[in-house]
Amino acid sequence: MRSWTPDEVVALDEAETHLSAPLVRIETGEYLLFVVPGSFPLTLVRRFRSSPDRAEATIDEILARVREAGAPGLRWAVNSRSRPSDLRERLLRRGFGELAAAETLYFGLGTRDEPRLPDVPPRAGIATREAATDAEIEEFVRLGETIFGDPRPPEKYLQGFRSEVRETIRATGHSELFLVYDGATPVGRGGLSVMGRVGRLWTAGVLPEHRGKGAYLALTRERCRVALELGAELALTHAKVGTSGPILRSLGFESAGPYLYYELRSIEGVR
Repeated sequence: MRSWTPDEVVALDEAETHLSAPLVRIETGEYLLFVVPGSFPLTLVRRFRSSPDRAEATIDEILARVREAGAPGLRWAVNSRSRPSDLRERLLRRGFGELAAAETLYFGLGTRDEPRLPDVPPRAGIATREAATDAEIEEFVRLGETIFGDPRPPEKYLQGFRSEVRETIRATGHSELFLVYDGATPVGRGGLSVMGRVGRLWTAGVLPEHRGKGAYLALTRERCRVALELGAELALTHAKVGTSGPILRSLGFESAGPYLYYELRSIEGVR
């Protein structure tokens, strides 16, 4: 079975250039920026590469573009390839706050002929299924707001999100949005995006009162199973060091290094 090195995983992680739903995508030789007007959690800077003498001007350029596109703030992803080396300190000086420490974790899925999935024993009453109807997609969104405390995305974004989910179902037979149930109650959610060999597991979580019952484990295994079915050979995610990280490591996920997020909730007045 194919083995992966941390450097290969980081390179594949950086190669992703797609996020769901309608957005403004800006790519230069120094950064990749996704802007969702009206939303700071969904406005994201990735792949920042700037020389020390140009970094401040490039940060100014990004902030101006985010303002022009109508987002109130943004999040900024920093990993081992981000440049300059003091990017963290530069963002903190601009008023960004550091979110919980995270790391890039990965799991080799093998192939359809030689599959490998996390070993998760079934738990009574815990079941995972994909969100397909508008009501289930709304439940997916609602659980995200409740679990993560993020503001509700703008309605224009949600309209595009629903349309994209329907198109994904038509094209692949899968919505790539997952709900996990304890009996008849939806208690958690997680996303999956498959691009070539990589299945990206994103924004998974379980309601606090339902944690420790196997819901997160079931959610992880089912997303890996569908990723493999859709042709992925590698499952990749950004996991919080203190919460989901240890759970995923217990399933055999390995680390490719830190992946930190910085957040600026209000861009007004920031220079």
